[in-house]
Amino acid sequence: MKQSQEILGMPIFSIMDGQEIGSVKNIVINPERAGVEFLIVQNDHWEFGIKAIPYRRVEGIGDYAVTVENDSAVIDLAEIPIANDLLSKNIQIRGTRIITKKGRFLGQVTEYYIEEETGKIIGCVVEDPTGEAKVMPQEFVVTFGRDIMVVIEDGVKQMMSLDEFVQLPEAEEVVVEEMEEEVDTAPLIGRTLAEDLYDEEGNLLGAQGETVTESLAERARQIGRSKVVELTLKLS
Repeated sequence: MKQSQEILGMPIFSIMDGQEIGSVKNIVINPERAGVEFLIVQNDHWEFGIKAIPYRRVEGIGDYAVTVENDSAVIDLAEIPIANDLLSKNIQIRGTRIITKKGRFLGQVTEYYIEEETGKIIGCVVEDPTGEAKVMPQEFVVTFGRDIMVVIEDGVKQMMSLDEFVQLPEAEEVVVEEMEEEVDTAPLIGRTLAEDLYDEEGNLLGAQGETVTESLAERARQIGRSKVVELTLKLS
């Protein structure tokens, strides 16, 4: 696993031609999948647009560099609908206040850990009001927001020391004690989309003006609760 600060500033190399493409300028978070969606690329020779690499195109992140197969992995974010939405959400994580579902303040996020293979966020370092730093495993996070992060009500009990966290086996999954309720999408069927709806890969699920069918509602439900919430918010 990598801390976000370890990735920022890393050079990016193309494996096929051995050339440096640029460096990592920023990390774009997708709050719905709790992971990294894009790496923003810094290259002083590029004059127009924001260039980025979809995380699924990343071959590896080592101690020295980020690698991709070739420079075709770099895209213009203006061409990807989901990218503009994520940029406008501006989820930074570091510096975000963290509260429970009932509004209890737990502290502020100072760093977060990323699983290199998938880009999934696996834990957030939280500095509590006394100045002590502990880690909140991602499994207990309800919402990654621009201003706050929301965790389950007994989230403070799930926090662990930095030493405990880094010693966890990478394959170990933390069991969430608070189970989510089954999402009921039946009330959404037959209503009309006021905006386009996309999946995490930027593929169109439903177009503006389209009537929500049982199939569309089911696809949103399979992606997750956050996608159903997004679908609900985009209905007229």
